[in-house]
Amino acid sequence: MKRTIQALAIMACTGLFLSVVAAESVRQITWDDLIPSQLKYEGLLANLDQDQQDMVYQVTNTLDNLPERGPRTERYYQEVEDIMLGLKKDGVDIEAIMARRRESQTAGVQELNGQHVRIPGYLLPLEVSRDNKVTEFLLVPYVGACIHVPPPPPNQIVHIKTAAKKGYKSKGLYEPVWVTGVISIQSLVKDLYLVDGSAGIDIGYSMQADQIKPYE
Repeated sequence: MKRTIQALAIMACTGLFLSVVAAESVRQITWDDLIPSQLKYEGLLANLDQDQQDMVYQVTNTLDNLPERGPRTERYYQEVEDIMLGLKKDGVDIEAIMARRRESQTAGVQELNGQHVRIPGYLLPLEVSRDNKVTEFLLVPYVGACIHVPPPPPNQIVHIKTAAKKGYKSKGLYEPVWVTGVISIQSLVKDLYLVDGSAGIDIGYSMQADQIKPYE
């Protein structure tokens, strides 16, 4: 009897130890961790005065949100080009800043490849099972991404797939969740079906989820 109790105690301690080790092996990350630190273009703005920084942000934010160039958008593109010309006259290498920014939006963090991570975000369904469980979705950093506003950069979108025959009973569009799984750098395009058609979304990361929980 005594040996049985000892054996059960050892098994319980071993189980507790393994669960602690498993918990510690999951790295909790933020969206900022998905951007290579050496490529963050903000460092290129350090030597600019506040007015110049504001103009750089105006240029990049406008270009991010403008539709393709055409008769209706021509004046906005012209305004951007005028601002860029003024920055160049002040000695600001706006092309280099924009090139670094584009690179920082598409490159992945190599050290994350294959790591077991946990990240919070908002759920945007792609595939739903017959029993109304989400089996494939995009994890995005803010509400409205890809539908109401332009999509985030590729390395700020994670393509999530659940385990076979499993899914997540979502409470609705853009539900905040925690997703745990193995993340990998993977460039792909997924079609997101909208009311007025579909759009191809560029994605920089993928994850095979082993746990999805409501964000609390």
